[in-house]
Amino acid sequence: MEIRFETTGPDQERDLRSLYNWLADDRALRGHARIEAVTGAESGRMGPSLDAVLALISAGAALVQLPYSYLAWRQGRRSQAPVTINVLGADAAETEAVLRRFGLEPPAGGAASDPRTPERRTSDPRPDDPGPHSRPTPGGAP
Repeated sequence: MEIRFETTGPDQERDLRSLYNWLADDRALRGHARIEAVTGAESGRMGPSLDAVLALISAGAALVQLPYSYLAWRQGRRSQAPVTINVLGADAAETEAVLRRFGLEPPAGGAASDPRTPERRTSDPRPDDPGPHSRPTPGGAP
């Protein structure tokens, strides 16, 4: 299973590098998840920019620890830009369970029915604009 974290905004690359370093340094994830920085070409830049952080899950222990590590990172950040979480390679029930671990509620119609289609949910801690398929991350902005 793959879990992809994306964000937007002026601090996108800094936020993603911070998340990447946080997850890569989490001892509880070592041996259970491979954390990768996803880079892409951006016009006007000398080198590739960081587009996303990918967690490749190889053991059930990572599915328990990864949300805790992510939420701890969110609580410790000054920047509270929305983070989109994509779950790939899981069936609808697994996708729904993973997103719930991240504190995200599934839409009224349930999770995606086609496991080849990534389920996208945004973790946006802004209480004034939670969006239709998101819920504020616990311990949002101070």
